[in-house]
Amino acid sequence: MFKELLQEFMNHQVQDTKFDVDTIVIQNYKLKPGLYFRIRENNETDCYFVKKSTAPDNDPLVEWFKEADFASTLIEMNKPIDPKKQIHSNNIYTLFCKHDVFIGERGINPDLMEHIDRYFDALPKIKDKKSEEILATAGYQPLNTETVEECKTKFLNVLDAIKDMIIQYDIKDNSYVKLFLDVSLEKYQYESGRYLLPRIFNSNNYNIMMDEQVIGLSNANMGMNAKKPYLEHKTTQFKVPYRITAEDGVLLHKFFLWLNGLELEGKTLYTGYIPVGVHLPGLFAVAKDIKVRSSAMYVNLDRGINVTIDDYDFLPRFNNSMDKPIRFKDYFESSNYPSQKLNKLNEVETHINLYLYGGHLIRNYYTERVKVTDNLSRELAVQIVTSRDAMHDWLRKGNEVPIRSCVDKVSMGVLLARLQNLEYVSALAQMLNVRLALLNYFNKEENDMGYVMEETYLSLKDKVLSKNKNEHIACQNSLEFYIAAGQILYYYFSLSEAQKMHYDVFLRGIVSAKNIQTIKDEHYKYLHKYSYAIDYNNQRFNNMLSIVTSYAPENEESIDRDALLYGFAANNIIYFKDDDKSKQDNNEVKPDENEGGK
Repeated sequence: MFKELLQEFMNHQVQDTKFDVDTIVIQNYKLKPGLYFRIRENNETDCYFVKKSTAPDNDPLVEWFKEADFASTLIEMNKPIDPKKQIHSNNIYTLFCKHDVFIGERGINPDLMEHIDRYFDALPKIKDKKSEEILATAGYQPLNTETVEECKTKFLNVLDAIKDMIIQYDIKDNSYVKLFLDVSLEKYQYESGRYLLPRIFNSNNYNIMMDEQVIGLSNANMGMNAKKPYLEHKTTQFKVPYRITAEDGVLLHKFFLWLNGLELEGKTLYTGYIPVGVHLPGLFAVAKDIKVRSSAMYVNLDRGINVTIDDYDFLPRFNNSMDKPIRFKDYFESSNYPSQKLNKLNEVETHINLYLYGGHLIRNYYTERVKVTDNLSRELAVQIVTSRDAMHDWLRKGNEVPIRSCVDKVSMGVLLARLQNLEYVSALAQMLNVRLALLNYFNKEENDMGYVMEETYLSLKDKVLSKNKNEHIACQNSLEFYIAAGQILYYYFSLSEAQKMHYDVFLRGIVSAKNIQTIKDEHYKYLHKYSYAIDYNNQRFNNMLSIVTSYAPENEESIDRDALLYGFAANNIIYFKDDDKSKQDNNEVKPDENEGGK
Protein backbone atom coordinates (compact mmCIF):
# COMPACT_ATOMS: atom_id res chain seq x y z
CA MET A 1 0.00 0.00 0.00
CA PHE A 2 2.61 2.55 1.07
CA LYS A 3 4.78 1.85 -1.96
CA GLU A 4 1.90 2.64 -4.34
CA LEU A 5 0.82 5.71 -2.36
CA LEU A 6 4.34 7.15 -2.24
CA GLN A 7 4.83 6.47 -5.93
CA GLU A 8 1.79 8.60 -6.80
CA PHE A 9 2.83 11.20 -4.22
CA MET A 10 6.18 11.56 -5.97
CA ASN A 11 4.78 11.21 -9.50
CA HIS A 12 2.73 14.32 -8.93
CA GLN A 13 5.99 16.25 -8.76
CA VAL A 14 7.01 14.84 -12.13
CA GLN A 15 3.72 15.91 -13.69
CA ASP A 16 3.77 19.36 -12.15
CA THR A 17 7.22 20.96 -11.92
CA LYS A 18 5.87 23.48 -9.42
CA PHE A 19 5.02 20.68 -7.06
CA ASP A 20 7.27 20.12 -4.09
CA VAL A 21 6.53 17.69 -1.27
CA ASP A 22 7.15 20.24 1.47
CA THR A 23 5.16 22.89 -0.38
CA ILE A 24 2.05 20.80 -0.80
CA VAL A 25 2.21 19.61 2.82
CA ILE A 26 2.55 23.16 4.13
CA GLN A 27 -0.40 24.27 1.99
CA ASN A 28 -2.59 21.97 4.09
CA TYR A 29 -0.67 22.46 7.34
CA LYS A 30 -2.61 23.84 10.30
CA LEU A 31 -1.15 25.70 13.27
CA LYS A 32 -2.43 24.42 16.59
CA PRO A 33 -4.19 26.91 18.89
CA GLY A 34 -1.82 29.01 20.94
CA LEU A 35 0.63 31.94 20.90
CA TYR A 36 3.48 32.01 18.38
CA PHE A 37 6.54 34.25 18.87
CA ARG A 38 9.39 34.93 16.42
CA ILE A 39 12.42 36.28 18.32
CA ARG A 40 14.67 38.60 16.36
CA GLU A 41 18.36 39.35 16.98
CA ASN A 42 17.56 42.49 18.99
CA ASN A 43 15.19 40.46 21.22
CA GLU A 44 12.13 42.09 19.69
CA THR A 45 9.36 39.67 18.82
CA ASP A 46 6.66 39.08 16.23
CA CYS A 47 3.57 37.57 17.80
CA TYR A 48 0.64 35.69 16.28
CA PHE A 49 -2.33 34.27 18.18
CA VAL A 50 -4.05 31.17 16.79
CA LYS A 51 -7.46 30.77 18.39
CA LYS A 52 -8.62 27.95 16.14
CA SER A 53 -6.84 25.69 13.67
CA THR A 54 -7.54 28.08 10.83
CA ALA A 55 -5.33 30.86 9.52
CA PRO A 56 -5.69 33.69 6.99
CA ASP A 57 -4.22 33.17 3.54
CA ASN A 58 -1.25 35.10 2.16
CA ASP A 59 -0.04 36.44 5.52
CA PRO A 60 3.81 36.30 5.33
CA LEU A 61 4.20 35.94 9.10
CA VAL A 62 1.68 33.08 9.25
CA GLU A 63 3.31 31.35 6.28
CA TRP A 64 6.69 31.64 8.01
CA PHE A 65 5.29 30.18 11.23
CA LYS A 66 3.69 27.31 9.29
CA GLU A 67 6.99 26.35 7.64
CA ALA A 68 9.04 26.69 10.84
CA ASP A 69 6.43 24.85 12.90
CA PHE A 70 6.16 22.08 10.30
CA ALA A 71 9.93 21.51 10.63
CA SER A 72 9.95 21.71 14.44
CA THR A 73 7.02 19.58 15.60
CA LEU A 74 7.44 16.17 17.20
CA ILE A 75 6.40 13.11 15.18
CA GLU A 76 4.45 11.95 18.21
CA MET A 77 4.69 12.32 21.97
CA ASN A 78 6.46 8.98 22.27
CA LYS A 79 9.42 10.40 20.33
CA PRO A 80 10.36 13.56 22.27
CA ILE A 81 13.69 15.33 22.69
CA ASP A 82 12.85 16.24 26.30
CA PRO A 83 12.86 12.95 28.30
CA LYS A 84 10.03 14.24 30.54
CA LYS A 85 7.95 15.42 27.55
CA GLN A 86 7.37 18.95 28.88
CA ILE A 87 9.08 20.66 25.93
CA HIS A 88 7.49 19.63 22.62
CA SER A 89 9.85 21.12 20.02
CA ASN A 90 12.64 19.19 18.30
CA ASN A 91 15.54 21.53 17.50
CA ILE A 92 17.81 24.26 18.83
CA TYR A 93 15.83 27.08 17.19
CA THR A 94 12.51 26.38 18.89
CA LEU A 95 10.98 26.08 22.35
CA PHE A 96 7.42 24.69 22.49
CA CYS A 97 5.42 24.00 25.63
CA LYS A 98 1.87 24.16 26.92
CA HIS A 99 0.62 27.36 28.57
CA ASP A 100 0.55 25.88 32.09
CA VAL A 101 4.16 24.69 31.72
CA PHE A 102 5.26 28.24 30.88
CA ILE A 103 3.02 30.28 33.19
CA GLY A 104 2.45 29.54 36.89
CA GLU A 105 0.26 31.25 39.47
CA ARG A 106 2.74 34.09 40.00
CA GLY A 107 4.32 34.53 36.62
CA ILE A 108 6.79 32.19 34.97
CA ASN A 109 6.38 28.62 36.16
CA PRO A 110 9.23 27.86 38.62
CA ASP A 111 9.84 24.51 36.92
CA LEU A 112 10.26 26.03 33.45
CA MET A 113 14.01 26.59 33.83
CA GLU A 114 14.51 22.95 34.78
CA HIS A 115 12.58 21.88 31.67
CA ILE A 116 14.63 24.20 29.42
CA ASP A 117 17.95 23.01 30.88
CA ARG A 118 16.95 19.37 30.40
CA TYR A 119 15.78 20.01 26.81
CA PHE A 120 18.96 21.76 25.67
CA ASP A 121 21.10 19.17 27.43
CA ALA A 122 19.32 16.43 25.44
CA LEU A 123 19.57 18.11 22.04
CA PRO A 124 23.26 17.31 21.29
CA LYS A 125 22.98 13.73 22.54
CA ILE A 126 22.47 10.91 20.09
CA LYS A 127 20.09 8.23 21.30
CA ASP A 128 21.96 5.06 20.34
CA LYS A 129 24.45 3.50 17.96
CA LYS A 130 21.88 2.88 15.23
CA SER A 131 20.76 6.51 15.34
CA GLU A 132 24.38 7.55 15.01
CA GLU A 133 24.72 5.35 11.92
CA ILE A 134 21.63 6.86 10.32
CA LEU A 135 22.82 10.44 10.92
CA ALA A 136 26.30 9.63 9.67
CA THR A 137 24.87 8.06 6.51
CA ALA A 138 22.86 11.25 5.90
CA GLY A 139 25.98 13.43 6.45
CA TYR A 140 24.97 15.03 9.79
CA GLN A 141 27.77 16.16 12.12
CA PRO A 142 27.21 16.28 15.91
CA LEU A 143 25.73 19.52 17.23
CA ASN A 144 28.19 22.11 18.44
CA THR A 145 27.60 22.65 22.18
CA GLU A 146 28.49 26.35 21.88
CA THR A 147 25.75 26.81 19.27
CA VAL A 148 23.30 25.02 21.53
CA GLU A 149 24.16 27.28 24.48
CA GLU A 150 23.96 30.36 22.29
CA CYS A 151 20.41 29.48 21.19
CA LYS A 152 19.40 28.65 24.76
CA THR A 153 20.63 32.06 25.94
CA LYS A 154 18.54 33.83 23.31
CA PHE A 155 15.42 32.16 24.66
CA LEU A 156 16.29 32.94 28.27
CA ASN A 157 16.83 36.62 27.44
CA VAL A 158 13.21 37.08 26.34
CA LEU A 159 11.35 34.89 28.83
CA ASP A 160 10.15 37.80 30.99
CA ALA A 161 8.99 39.81 27.99
CA ILE A 162 7.21 36.75 26.57
CA LYS A 163 5.57 36.16 29.95
CA ASP A 164 4.13 39.70 29.97
CA MET A 165 2.70 39.24 26.47
CA ILE A 166 1.20 35.82 27.29
CA ILE A 167 -0.66 37.27 30.29
CA GLN A 168 -2.31 39.79 27.97
CA TYR A 169 -4.00 36.91 26.15
CA ASP A 170 -6.69 34.80 27.72
CA ILE A 171 -5.59 31.38 26.48
CA LYS A 172 -6.34 27.95 27.88
CA ASP A 173 -3.78 25.88 29.80
CA ASN A 174 -3.69 23.25 27.07
CA SER A 175 -2.93 25.82 24.35
CA TYR A 176 0.63 26.10 23.10
CA VAL A 177 3.27 28.76 23.65
CA LYS A 178 5.76 28.41 20.79
CA LEU A 179 9.00 30.38 20.53
CA PHE A 180 11.02 30.49 17.30
CA LEU A 181 14.42 32.05 16.68
CA ASP A 182 14.53 34.24 13.59
CA VAL A 183 16.86 32.14 11.44
CA SER A 184 16.46 31.00 7.84
CA LEU A 185 13.87 28.33 7.05
CA GLU A 186 16.65 26.29 5.43
CA LYS A 187 18.24 25.91 8.87
CA TYR A 188 14.92 24.74 10.29
CA GLN A 189 14.61 22.14 7.53
CA TYR A 190 18.16 20.94 8.09
CA GLU A 191 17.66 20.53 11.84
CA SER A 192 14.35 18.84 11.19
CA GLY A 193 16.28 16.09 9.41
CA ARG A 194 18.53 15.67 12.42
CA TYR A 195 15.47 14.93 14.55
CA LEU A 196 13.43 12.96 12.02
CA LEU A 197 15.96 10.56 10.51
CA PRO A 198 16.86 8.62 13.72
CA ARG A 199 13.26 8.61 14.94
CA ILE A 200 11.31 8.09 11.77
CA PHE A 201 11.19 4.32 12.18
CA ASN A 202 8.76 2.60 14.49
CA SER A 203 11.70 1.25 16.48
CA ASN A 204 15.37 1.17 15.59
CA ASN A 205 15.50 -2.39 16.97
CA TYR A 206 14.02 -3.55 13.66
CA ASN A 207 16.65 -1.76 11.54
CA ILE A 208 18.99 -3.73 9.30
CA MET A 209 21.73 -2.75 6.85
CA MET A 210 21.13 -3.43 3.17
CA ASP A 211 23.27 -2.13 0.29
CA GLU A 212 25.07 0.15 2.76
CA GLN A 213 21.74 1.73 3.76
CA VAL A 214 19.84 1.48 7.02
CA ILE A 215 16.31 0.28 6.42
CA GLY A 216 13.62 -0.12 9.06
CA LEU A 217 9.95 -0.32 9.87
CA SER A 218 8.01 2.87 9.18
CA ASN A 219 6.13 4.44 12.07
CA ALA A 220 3.29 5.55 9.81
CA ASN A 221 0.09 3.49 10.18
CA MET A 222 1.99 1.04 12.37
CA GLY A 223 1.32 0.24 16.03
CA MET A 224 4.16 -2.08 17.03
CA ASN A 225 6.10 -1.39 20.20
CA ALA A 226 8.01 -3.26 22.90
CA LYS A 227 4.95 -3.43 25.15
CA LYS A 228 2.97 -5.32 22.51
CA PRO A 229 5.23 -8.22 21.46
CA TYR A 230 2.28 -10.16 20.07
CA LEU A 231 2.11 -7.68 17.16
CA GLU A 232 5.33 -9.15 15.74
CA HIS A 233 5.20 -11.87 13.11
CA LYS A 234 5.93 -14.83 15.34
CA THR A 235 5.61 -17.63 12.81
CA THR A 236 7.75 -16.19 10.01
CA GLN A 237 11.47 -15.56 9.57
CA PHE A 238 10.75 -11.80 9.45
CA LYS A 239 9.31 -10.00 12.48
CA VAL A 240 7.93 -6.93 10.70
CA PRO A 241 5.79 -6.67 7.56
CA TYR A 242 8.08 -4.36 5.57
CA ARG A 243 11.10 -2.06 5.80
CA ILE A 244 11.96 1.18 4.01
CA THR A 245 14.88 3.63 4.01
CA ALA A 246 14.95 6.56 6.43
CA GLU A 247 14.49 8.99 3.52
CA ASP A 248 11.32 7.15 2.42
CA GLY A 249 10.21 7.10 6.04
CA VAL A 250 10.48 10.91 6.19
CA LEU A 251 8.58 11.15 2.90
CA LEU A 252 5.86 8.86 4.27
CA HIS A 253 5.66 11.00 7.41
CA LYS A 254 5.09 14.09 5.25
CA PHE A 255 2.52 12.21 3.19
CA PHE A 256 0.47 11.53 6.32
CA LEU A 257 0.83 15.16 7.41
CA TRP A 258 -0.61 16.09 4.02
CA LEU A 259 -3.49 13.64 4.48
CA ASN A 260 -4.13 15.09 7.93
CA GLY A 261 -4.65 18.57 6.48
CA LEU A 262 -7.06 17.58 3.70
CA GLU A 263 -10.23 19.65 3.63
CA LEU A 264 -13.04 20.41 1.22
CA GLU A 265 -14.94 23.67 1.54
CA GLY A 266 -13.82 24.02 5.15
CA LYS A 267 -14.83 20.49 6.14
CA THR A 268 -12.34 17.78 7.09
CA LEU A 269 -12.09 14.95 4.57
CA TYR A 270 -12.25 11.33 5.67
CA THR A 271 -12.66 9.51 2.38
CA GLY A 272 -11.36 10.05 -1.11
CA TYR A 273 -9.45 8.81 -4.11
CA ILE A 274 -5.85 9.26 -5.19
CA PRO A 275 -5.88 9.01 -9.00
CA VAL A 276 -3.24 6.78 -10.56
CA GLY A 277 -1.21 8.07 -13.49
CA VAL A 278 -1.91 11.45 -15.08
CA HIS A 279 -4.17 13.27 -12.66
CA LEU A 280 -3.57 16.97 -12.86
CA PRO A 281 -4.44 19.26 -11.24
CA GLY A 282 -5.34 17.56 -7.96
CA LEU A 283 -3.66 14.74 -6.08
CA PHE A 284 -6.73 13.92 -4.00
CA ALA A 285 -10.30 13.72 -5.26
CA VAL A 286 -13.74 13.06 -3.84
CA ALA A 287 -16.13 10.79 -5.73
CA LYS A 288 -17.98 13.56 -7.59
CA ASP A 289 -14.68 14.73 -9.11
CA ILE A 290 -14.03 11.42 -10.89
CA LYS A 291 -16.05 11.70 -14.09
CA VAL A 292 -13.97 9.50 -16.40
CA ARG A 293 -13.29 5.81 -15.83
CA SER A 294 -9.71 5.51 -14.62
CA SER A 295 -7.50 3.84 -12.05
CA ALA A 296 -7.54 5.21 -8.54
CA MET A 297 -6.61 4.28 -4.97
CA TYR A 298 -9.43 4.49 -2.45
CA VAL A 299 -8.49 5.52 1.09
CA ASN A 300 -10.48 6.10 4.25
CA LEU A 301 -8.81 8.00 7.07
CA ASP A 302 -9.20 7.33 10.76
CA ARG A 303 -8.56 10.67 12.44
CA GLY A 304 -7.55 9.75 15.97
CA ILE A 305 -4.54 11.24 17.76
CA ASN A 306 -2.63 10.51 14.55
CA VAL A 307 -4.24 10.08 11.17
CA THR A 308 -4.14 6.50 9.86
CA ILE A 309 -5.49 4.75 6.78
CA ASP A 310 -8.01 2.14 7.90
CA ASP A 311 -9.28 1.21 4.43
CA TYR A 312 -7.28 1.04 1.20
CA ASP A 313 -8.17 -0.48 -2.13
CA PHE A 314 -6.80 -0.24 -5.64
CA LEU A 315 -9.66 0.40 -8.09
CA PRO A 316 -8.50 -0.42 -11.64
CA ARG A 317 -11.48 1.18 -13.43
CA PHE A 318 -13.42 3.47 -11.11
CA ASN A 319 -15.95 5.99 -12.32
CA ASN A 320 -18.47 7.83 -10.18
CA SER A 321 -20.82 7.91 -13.20
CA MET A 322 -22.82 4.69 -13.51
CA ASP A 323 -23.29 2.78 -16.76
CA LYS A 324 -27.04 2.99 -16.34
CA PRO A 325 -29.09 5.19 -14.01
CA ILE A 326 -31.35 4.10 -11.20
CA ARG A 327 -34.87 5.43 -11.39
CA PHE A 328 -36.19 6.13 -7.91
CA LYS A 329 -39.94 6.48 -8.38
CA ASP A 330 -42.70 7.35 -5.94
CA TYR A 331 -45.32 4.60 -6.21
CA PHE A 332 -47.45 6.11 -3.44
CA GLU A 333 -48.19 9.65 -4.69
CA SER A 334 -48.11 11.24 -1.22
CA SER A 335 -45.02 9.88 0.52
CA ASN A 336 -42.95 13.11 0.27
CA TYR A 337 -40.49 11.12 -1.76
CA PRO A 338 -38.41 12.77 -4.50
CA SER A 339 -38.83 10.80 -7.72
CA GLN A 340 -35.53 11.15 -9.55
CA LYS A 341 -33.22 9.38 -11.94
CA LEU A 342 -29.69 9.18 -10.51
CA ASN A 343 -26.55 8.04 -12.29
CA LYS A 344 -23.84 9.16 -9.84
CA LEU A 345 -22.72 6.73 -7.15
CA ASN A 346 -22.32 9.43 -4.51
CA GLU A 347 -25.86 10.70 -5.16
CA VAL A 348 -27.29 7.16 -5.06
CA GLU A 349 -25.45 6.60 -1.78
CA THR A 350 -26.97 9.74 -0.25
CA HIS A 351 -30.45 8.68 -1.43
CA ILE A 352 -30.20 5.12 -0.07
CA ASN A 353 -28.68 6.31 3.19
CA LEU A 354 -31.51 8.78 3.79
CA TYR A 355 -34.59 6.94 2.55
CA LEU A 356 -33.73 3.28 3.22
CA TYR A 357 -31.43 3.44 6.24
CA GLY A 358 -32.87 6.59 7.83
CA GLY A 359 -29.43 8.25 7.73
CA HIS A 360 -27.66 5.49 9.69
CA LEU A 361 -25.61 3.78 6.96
CA ILE A 362 -22.78 6.16 5.98
CA ARG A 363 -21.95 7.16 9.54
CA ASN A 364 -21.58 3.48 10.46
CA TYR A 365 -19.44 2.27 7.54
CA TYR A 366 -16.40 2.05 9.77
CA THR A 367 -17.95 1.95 13.23
CA GLU A 368 -16.56 -1.00 15.13
CA ARG A 369 -19.72 -1.37 17.18
CA VAL A 370 -22.94 0.21 15.90
CA LYS A 371 -24.46 2.04 18.87
CA VAL A 372 -28.08 1.19 19.67
CA THR A 373 -30.14 4.30 20.46
CA ASP A 374 -33.78 5.32 20.64
CA ASN A 375 -33.64 5.93 16.89
CA LEU A 376 -31.48 2.95 15.97
CA SER A 377 -32.87 -0.39 17.12
CA ARG A 378 -30.80 -3.47 17.78
CA GLU A 379 -32.41 -5.12 14.74
CA LEU A 380 -31.40 -2.22 12.50
CA ALA A 381 -27.86 -2.29 13.91
CA VAL A 382 -27.64 -5.97 12.95
CA GLN A 383 -28.88 -5.19 9.44
CA ILE A 384 -26.35 -2.36 9.06
CA VAL A 385 -23.47 -4.60 10.09
CA THR A 386 -24.72 -7.33 7.75
CA SER A 387 -25.16 -5.12 4.69
CA ARG A 388 -22.69 -2.23 4.98
CA ASP A 389 -19.73 -3.97 3.34
CA ALA A 390 -21.76 -4.84 0.24
CA MET A 391 -23.23 -1.33 0.08
CA HIS A 392 -19.81 0.23 0.63
CA ASP A 393 -18.17 -1.86 -2.08
CA TRP A 394 -20.81 -0.75 -4.55
CA LEU A 395 -21.29 2.91 -3.60
CA ARG A 396 -17.68 3.81 -2.75
CA LYS A 397 -15.69 1.41 -4.95
CA GLY A 398 -18.03 0.69 -7.85
CA ASN A 399 -18.14 -3.07 -7.24
CA GLU A 400 -21.73 -4.25 -7.73
CA VAL A 401 -21.06 -7.98 -7.35
CA PRO A 402 -21.59 -8.32 -3.56
CA ILE A 403 -24.80 -6.28 -3.39
CA ARG A 404 -26.25 -7.79 -6.56
CA SER A 405 -26.56 -11.20 -4.93
CA CYS A 406 -28.14 -9.95 -1.71
CA VAL A 407 -30.07 -6.78 -2.56
CA ASP A 408 -33.45 -8.49 -2.07
CA LYS A 409 -32.57 -9.83 1.38
CA VAL A 410 -30.72 -6.67 2.45
CA SER A 411 -33.40 -4.15 1.47
CA MET A 412 -36.22 -6.20 3.02
CA GLY A 413 -34.16 -6.84 6.17
CA VAL A 414 -33.48 -3.12 6.70
CA LEU A 415 -37.11 -2.27 5.98
CA LEU A 416 -38.46 -4.75 8.55
CA ALA A 417 -35.86 -3.69 11.12
CA ARG A 418 -36.91 -0.05 10.86
CA LEU A 419 -40.58 -0.88 11.44
CA GLN A 420 -39.95 -1.00 15.19
CA ASN A 421 -39.04 2.67 15.40
CA LEU A 422 -41.14 3.88 12.49
CA GLU A 423 -42.66 7.25 13.36
CA TYR A 424 -44.53 7.91 10.14
CA VAL A 425 -46.06 5.47 7.69
CA SER A 426 -44.70 7.65 4.88
CA ALA A 427 -41.22 6.44 5.87
CA LEU A 428 -42.36 2.89 5.06
CA ALA A 429 -43.49 4.09 1.64
CA GLN A 430 -40.09 5.74 1.08
CA MET A 431 -38.26 2.54 2.04
CA LEU A 432 -40.43 0.52 -0.32
CA ASN A 433 -39.72 3.00 -3.12
CA VAL A 434 -35.98 2.51 -2.63
CA ARG A 435 -36.32 -1.26 -2.41
CA LEU A 436 -38.39 -1.45 -5.60
CA ALA A 437 -35.91 0.80 -7.44
CA LEU A 438 -32.97 -1.39 -6.37
CA LEU A 439 -34.75 -4.59 -7.40
CA ASN A 440 -35.48 -3.07 -10.80
CA TYR A 441 -31.88 -1.89 -11.20
CA PHE A 442 -30.39 -5.26 -10.39
CA ASN A 443 -33.01 -7.05 -12.52
CA LYS A 444 -34.37 -9.05 -9.62
CA GLU A 445 -37.82 -8.58 -11.11
CA GLU A 446 -38.50 -8.98 -14.82
CA ASN A 447 -41.36 -6.47 -14.60
CA ASP A 448 -41.58 -3.23 -12.67
CA MET A 449 -43.10 -4.65 -9.48
CA GLY A 450 -43.94 -1.19 -8.19
CA TYR A 451 -45.87 -0.35 -11.33
CA VAL A 452 -47.84 -3.63 -11.14
CA MET A 453 -48.76 -2.99 -7.50
CA GLU A 454 -49.70 0.59 -8.28
CA GLU A 455 -52.06 -0.57 -11.04
CA THR A 456 -53.57 -3.24 -8.79
CA TYR A 457 -54.10 -0.65 -6.05
CA LEU A 458 -56.01 1.60 -8.47
CA SER A 459 -58.18 -1.34 -9.52
CA LEU A 460 -58.81 -2.17 -5.84
CA LYS A 461 -59.72 1.44 -5.23
CA ASP A 462 -62.47 1.31 -7.87
CA LYS A 463 -63.91 -1.81 -6.24
CA VAL A 464 -63.88 -0.52 -2.69
CA LEU A 465 -65.34 2.84 -3.62
CA SER A 466 -68.24 1.16 -5.39
CA LYS A 467 -71.54 2.32 -3.92
CA ASN A 468 -73.61 -0.50 -5.32
CA LYS A 469 -74.58 -2.44 -2.23
CA ASN A 470 -76.00 -5.24 -4.33
CA GLU A 471 -72.76 -5.83 -6.17
CA HIS A 472 -70.72 -8.81 -4.97
CA ILE A 473 -67.15 -7.71 -4.39
CA ALA A 474 -64.63 -10.55 -4.55
CA CYS A 475 -60.86 -10.85 -4.73
CA GLN A 476 -59.46 -11.42 -8.22
CA ASN A 477 -55.89 -12.43 -7.52
CA SER A 478 -53.26 -12.81 -4.82
CA LEU A 479 -51.71 -9.38 -5.38
CA GLU A 480 -55.09 -7.74 -4.79
CA PHE A 481 -55.54 -9.79 -1.61
CA TYR A 482 -52.22 -8.73 -0.10
CA ILE A 483 -52.74 -5.06 -0.90
CA ALA A 484 -56.27 -5.21 0.53
CA ALA A 485 -54.96 -6.99 3.64
CA GLY A 486 -52.41 -4.20 4.15
CA GLN A 487 -55.14 -1.59 3.67
CA ILE A 488 -57.53 -3.10 6.19
CA LEU A 489 -54.68 -3.63 8.65
CA TYR A 490 -53.88 0.07 8.55
CA TYR A 491 -57.58 0.83 9.04
CA TYR A 492 -57.58 -1.20 12.28
CA PHE A 493 -54.42 0.64 13.32
CA SER A 494 -56.16 3.98 12.87
CA LEU A 495 -58.99 2.89 15.20
CA SER A 496 -56.68 2.29 18.13
CA GLU A 497 -57.11 4.70 21.04
CA ALA A 498 -53.70 4.00 22.54
CA GLN A 499 -51.61 7.12 23.16
CA LYS A 500 -48.64 5.67 21.34
CA MET A 501 -48.77 2.77 18.96
CA HIS A 502 -45.90 1.06 17.22
CA TYR A 503 -46.39 -0.12 13.69
CA ASP A 504 -44.67 -3.40 14.41
CA VAL A 505 -47.41 -4.28 16.94
CA PHE A 506 -49.66 -4.90 13.95
CA LEU A 507 -47.11 -5.93 11.41
CA ARG A 508 -45.10 -8.36 13.53
CA GLY A 509 -47.66 -11.16 13.27
CA ILE A 510 -48.61 -10.41 9.68
CA VAL A 511 -45.16 -9.96 8.14
CA SER A 512 -43.77 -13.03 9.86
CA ALA A 513 -46.73 -15.14 8.69
CA LYS A 514 -45.83 -18.33 6.84
CA ASN A 515 -49.12 -18.77 5.00
CA ILE A 516 -52.31 -16.96 4.08
CA GLN A 517 -54.38 -18.57 6.83
CA THR A 518 -52.07 -16.97 9.42
CA ILE A 519 -52.69 -13.58 7.87
CA LYS A 520 -56.44 -14.16 7.94
CA ASP A 521 -56.29 -15.29 11.56
CA GLU A 522 -54.44 -12.11 12.51
CA HIS A 523 -56.98 -10.11 10.55
CA TYR A 524 -59.91 -11.67 12.41
CA LYS A 525 -58.18 -10.99 15.71
CA TYR A 526 -58.06 -7.26 14.97
CA LEU A 527 -61.56 -7.30 13.50
CA HIS A 528 -62.81 -8.67 16.81
CA LYS A 529 -60.81 -6.13 18.77
CA TYR A 530 -62.05 -3.05 16.90
CA SER A 531 -65.49 -4.18 15.75
CA TYR A 532 -67.11 -1.84 18.31
CA ALA A 533 -65.75 1.15 16.37
CA ILE A 534 -66.73 0.05 12.87
CA ASP A 535 -70.01 1.23 11.40
CA TYR A 536 -72.10 -1.67 10.14
CA ASN A 537 -73.11 0.45 7.13
CA ASN A 538 -69.60 1.45 6.17
CA GLN A 539 -69.77 0.33 2.55
CA ARG A 540 -66.07 0.84 1.86
CA PHE A 541 -65.01 -1.28 4.83
CA ASN A 542 -67.53 -3.96 3.89
CA ASN A 543 -66.17 -4.06 0.33
CA MET A 544 -62.57 -4.30 1.58
CA LEU A 545 -63.56 -7.00 4.08
CA SER A 546 -65.24 -8.96 1.29
CA ILE A 547 -62.07 -8.87 -0.81
CA VAL A 548 -59.84 -10.03 2.06
CA THR A 549 -62.11 -12.84 3.21
CA SER A 550 -63.04 -14.12 -0.26
CA TYR A 551 -59.50 -14.98 -1.34
CA ALA A 552 -58.79 -18.70 -1.13
CA PRO A 553 -55.83 -19.94 -3.21
CA GLU A 554 -56.05 -23.47 -4.50
CA ASN A 555 -52.38 -24.18 -3.80
CA GLU A 556 -50.04 -23.10 -1.08
CA GLU A 557 -48.17 -19.94 -2.01
CA SER A 558 -45.43 -17.82 -0.52
CA ILE A 559 -46.33 -14.60 1.27
CA ASP A 560 -45.99 -11.44 -0.85
CA ARG A 561 -44.60 -9.10 1.81
CA ASP A 562 -43.99 -6.30 -0.69
CA ALA A 563 -47.66 -6.16 -1.64
CA LEU A 564 -48.74 -6.46 1.99
CA LEU A 565 -46.49 -3.55 3.01
CA TYR A 566 -47.52 -1.59 -0.09
CA GLY A 567 -51.17 -1.91 0.95
CA PHE A 568 -50.31 -0.78 4.48
CA ALA A 569 -48.31 2.25 3.33
CA ALA A 570 -50.52 3.41 0.44
CA ASN A 571 -53.29 5.99 0.91
CA ASN A 572 -56.09 4.22 2.72
CA ILE A 573 -59.04 3.76 0.40
CA ILE A 574 -61.58 3.48 3.23
CA TYR A 575 -60.66 7.03 4.24
CA PHE A 576 -60.62 8.34 0.68
CA LYS A 577 -62.17 11.79 0.52
CA ASP A 578 -64.13 12.24 -2.69
CA ASP A 579 -65.61 15.48 -3.99
CA ASP A 580 -69.11 14.89 -2.64
CA LYS A 581 -68.82 15.77 1.05
CA SER A 582 -72.36 14.74 1.83
CA LYS A 583 -71.93 11.15 0.97
CA GLN A 584 -72.53 8.71 3.75
CA ASP A 585 -69.30 6.83 3.24
CA ASN A 586 -67.29 9.81 4.25
CA ASN A 587 -68.77 9.91 7.74
CA GLU A 588 -65.71 8.16 9.13
CA VAL A 589 -63.11 10.46 7.64
CA LYS A 590 -61.05 11.85 10.49
CA PRO A 591 -60.87 15.64 10.67
CA ASP A 592 -57.08 15.73 10.73
CA GLU A 593 -56.51 13.24 7.99
CA ASN A 594 -55.32 14.30 4.58
CA GLU A 595 -56.55 12.67 1.46
CA GLY A 596 -56.29 8.95 1.90
CA GLY A 597 -56.02 9.23 5.64
CA LYS A 598 -52.16 9.55 5.82
